[in-house]
Amino acid sequence: MTEVYSLHSGRGDEYKLQFTTERSGFIADDILDQLNAQGIEVVEIGLARVKGQNITGHKVLRQIEECIADLMRRKPNVILSYFCDFIHLVPSQKKDMPVQEYRSRLFSAMFKRYVSQQQQFDVCDDEIRIDGVAEPFFFHVIYHRQHLHYAEMIAEGHAKDFGKPSDATSE
Repeated sequence: MTEVYSLHSGRGDEYKLQFTTERSGFIADDILDQLNAQGIEVVEIGLARVKGQNITGHKVLRQIEECIADLMRRKPNVILSYFCDFIHLVPSQKKDMPVQEYRSRLFSAMFKRYVSQQQQFDVCDDEIRIDGVAEPFFFHVIYHRQHLHYAEMIAEGHAKDFGKPSDATSE
């Protein structure tokens, strides 16, 4: 399954929002196989700016929120996974804040605001921060409350696959 949305700002910026079940390698195949066997569909979110360079405004953020909410309402057995990229710089007051962390905070704030406005929306967003070898990585898992166990499986898999190797010495 792949769904693609084109989002536009009033200033002419264009974004591509994609939901896909195509396996990208961010989540281990054994975890995906276990979740699929339980009837859980894992969908990865991709977001890319395709035109413009203005600061992303509230209108576009609201469109992203609505697309995510719509998918969660239509598919009760879906879990969304989002990897905060670090490719492009972002306007940040804190120059010492890594790009991924900035994006993760923005995503969390956006999501919390939306959920607080929706009285009957039983969806959670867990930020997964993983201390990698060179820098931290930020992932988000969005799920219906009853799927907490499955979201934890994804988080544990991310920690195993992207975290620093243990300090244990091999003999």
